[in-house]
Amino acid sequence: MSEKLKKAVETIVLAGYQLSKDAFDFLKSKENESYFDEIVQKIIKEANDSTLKPFIIDEAFLKSLFPDDEKKDEFSSGLFTKIPFAKEIESRVEILDDPTSKIDSSGSMEDFVDYFKDRFKKMADMLQKRSDVKGIRTLEEALNARINEKVKFICMILEKKEKKGIINLRVDDPEHTATVIVIESNDKALFEKARAIPLDQVVCIEGVKWKEGIFIAKDIILPDLPERKINNSKDPIYVALLSDTHVGSKTFLEKAFNKLISWINLEVGTQNQIKIAEKIKYIIIAGDLVDGIGVYPNQEKELAIPNLYEQYRLAASFLEKIPDYIEIILIPGNHDAVRQALPQPAIPKDFAEPIYEARPIISLGNPAQIKLHDVRFLLYHGKSLDDVIASIPKMDFHSPEKAMEFLLKCRHLAPEFGKRTPIAPMKNDCLIIEEPPDVFQAGHVHVAKYSIYRGSLIVNCGTWQSQTEYQKRMGLEPTPGILPILNLNSMQISLINFMLW
Repeated sequence: MSEKLKKAVETIVLAGYQLSKDAFDFLKSKENESYFDEIVQKIIKEANDSTLKPFIIDEAFLKSLFPDDEKKDEFSSGLFTKIPFAKEIESRVEILDDPTSKIDSSGSMEDFVDYFKDRFKKMADMLQKRSDVKGIRTLEEALNARINEKVKFICMILEKKEKKGIINLRVDDPEHTATVIVIESNDKALFEKARAIPLDQVVCIEGVKWKEGIFIAKDIILPDLPERKINNSKDPIYVALLSDTHVGSKTFLEKAFNKLISWINLEVGTQNQIKIAEKIKYIIIAGDLVDGIGVYPNQEKELAIPNLYEQYRLAASFLEKIPDYIEIILIPGNHDAVRQALPQPAIPKDFAEPIYEARPIISLGNPAQIKLHDVRFLLYHGKSLDDVIASIPKMDFHSPEKAMEFLLKCRHLAPEFGKRTPIAPMKNDCLIIEEPPDVFQAGHVHVAKYSIYRGSLIVNCGTWQSQTEYQKRMGLEPTPGILPILNLNSMQISLINFMLW
């Protein structure tokens, strides 16, 4: 069997069909025709679009699709050769922020001080731009106010204690400290808000002075996003949003991922699905490209490839099959070959050389910000979602988009320092969300969900890995093989489930 015929048969089988012996012989007789590759794609399209989908493709089915002698010229003249729409569109990628070159933390006490000073200043500036944070005082001025006088000041949450319907917040600014009391019987909604606010979060407290150094809260205001309209691009270009492929794991869904690759190459799918694939100009991978080594207890038992370099080699074999007119943008996750502390640099070539050799890739750190055709993306793997979901009431792993929405309200990707999310203290806090994103993409949680919050499209990408034993113990139920596709013109999301193909 020739390599050309072998590839054609594999493509048809991968699409979920088998060939009868007569059909195989007929196909073999046509392999030298100039339109052979195009007709193989047409076979799959017609089979997919058929009302009664054939499990076994017979000779009669093939003969109905191949042109007779009078129509051969139409094939050779390019009638059935279609240039994908995205191939004719010029790439427009603008890198707005990449932490790779900024990482400079020594871990000294001075770094910690500079880090929190920078956080406080930037978030205080954001709060002061809000219309409901007018007439604020410094904490010192609030401390000097009269008893029962109304006050409004910006501070950072240092400590939180709850007992019998009362939450005591220990707060400070760069010069002073105070106590803020939130009473459930006064305002249940405010009490729940105080419960959710993480430590180290910068907020505006509105309340009254009760005693020396103590205030009763009437409201707690987060930096939050301003109300905005959804921003879109004039170009009807599509972006495929991926994360958590976990290549190298025994639970990596190679069959489903191969279907994705075949679809992007316009080899499989219904007519409508092919139309979407033709418009894909960008693929963004939000971390955990490979499963890594020693990331969680007893991981070695679940590895199909126990060598990190070989994991990246296999991942490269998939990426190199993606058409070269599609831009691939990659950031690392906690399973990739980079440091665990945020921010993370781009995946180094020392470990992932096969990736960089396979094809051109835009490799950035985590988190990163880019613009695609005038649409701003905030790319983040999502490690801190573990902390948000674990610590905030009514949050769970089934709805990661709600945890991502909370991070937008906080205007910070990892608000609480010292929890399960390691953070490297630097002179500049790279995790602050200074500019509202048009698209906030993350992964990590392995559940594909999306929502819109104040003009920002929130997308958690799901995974290409079935449930692991570790995830079972954690109670995490993934939604594997689901690909979110974003239309930059309409800003609509389509979910394609390759587990059903």
